[in-house]
Amino acid sequence: MDLLIRGEASTCDEAEDLYLESHLDDVIRLAQSALSEEEFRRHPLIVLLLARGSRGWEDSLT
Repeated sequence: MDLLIRGEASTCDEAEDLYLESHLDDVIRLAQSALSEEEFRRHPLIVLLLARGSRGWEDSLT
């Protein structure tokens, strides 16, 4: 939301992309952490990343 409000993104899709790009180091740290697979997949950043990865496929079904 902040990216949209500040005008740094013009759509939710663009805001999600920018957010993920700016947090790639966090994704790497999470992947290298001692989190279990379940904890890793439940982390909000990873949830967003995984959702973005399949969104094109999901959108193609409609």
